[in-house]
Amino acid sequence: MCVVVHSSILTTMRKPEHQWETSNFRAVRRAQLPESWAGRPRAEVFDLHQHGGETAGRSAPSAWFSLGEQVVDRAVLDRDGEDVRFAAMAWLAARGARTLHLRDERGEWTARGAFEVSALSTPADDAAPRRLVTLCPSNAELVASLGCFDRVIACEDSSDWPDEIRSRERLGPDLGPNLDRVRELAPDLAVSSLSVPGMERVVTGLRRRGVPQVVLAPRSVDDVLANLAELGVRLGVRGAADAARAAFSREREALAQRRPAAAARVYLEWWPRPMFSPGADCYSNELIELAGGVNVFRGREGSSVQVTPAELVAARPDVCFVSWCGVAEDKLDPNNLITRAGLETLHAARQGRVYRLDERFSGRPGPRMLEAARIMADAIAALADRR
Repeated sequence: MCVVVHSSILTTMRKPEHQWETSNFRAVRRAQLPESWAGRPRAEVFDLHQHGGETAGRSAPSAWFSLGEQVVDRAVLDRDGEDVRFAAMAWLAARGARTLHLRDERGEWTARGAFEVSALSTPADDAAPRRLVTLCPSNAELVASLGCFDRVIACEDSSDWPDEIRSRERLGPDLGPNLDRVRELAPDLAVSSLSVPGMERVVTGLRRRGVPQVVLAPRSVDDVLANLAELGVRLGVRGAADAARAAFSREREALAQRRPAAAARVYLEWWPRPMFSPGADCYSNELIELAGGVNVFRGREGSSVQVTPAELVAARPDVCFVSWCGVAEDKLDPNNLITRAGLETLHAARQGRVYRLDERFSGRPGPRMLEAARIMADAIAALADRR
């Protein structure tokens, strides 16, 4: 998912104390960003606390991360260099970046260059894994689409498909599952994710606990096709993966063939207060395009962007969809957008062109995501018929 307001954040939970970890350290993000690091893209600064150790009376070593550069104290790199490299790549991948620039505080480079997300996965054994743990909803759905859900022994709390998932052990929110319990279950493979920021905590935590994992980080429709192929190989079901990929591709092509000649201007709302919508770097743009539309905020940098009522009115959408994160379809309220202060002159709302869009389809980069495009396509087709 490329949403800032993630469903896990909306679940009552104890906030994780750290954001990523290595064999010897846990990274606790500073609440205040130092001025010297402000302005860098997606910048965060961490104090590195030893596991089970106290730092009272002395300064903790630090890590300074941004999309363009990652700086970590040499003492930590000397002790946990490979783990830090792994954590930096996981942090970057969760934010859509695929280039590492890791150095110490003196400017000495430790690692730099492009990387593949697959480098974060545990090397495959010869035998196909029989006991799986899935750690985000789209991963559970990927496994199910390959006919392998009978291998899943546990999953995080947000997963709700397929129906068999009701009988599986639950591990907690997808941004903060009980990783010690995952280790106790001793799965042959955990299917983890870096589809949103924060999931690096899970991926680095599994590595520290020695749990084998395959790491997925889909950010496009093509990435989902690639994930199907990768899982098909890992699970020993290449034929099922080929069939699932072919069906997915046919559905995408059918949607593309159905698109009207003139694209409708679409506003897709992830959250109402404050208002969030997908930006330029989100797979939602592909779904909207397949539906016959164009995202009115596609020109805004980022995967998810905050907008104001005045900006939405100025964007002049032809049709609007509410798809609030973590909110069930029957609880979505199109009238909320119609009656919201500041949107009195929003023409699409005045015309009643606001529709529900189930976040289980629009907010999960997985095998069911094309259903979101179909729902939007129906609404856009009805709009075209009225023109």
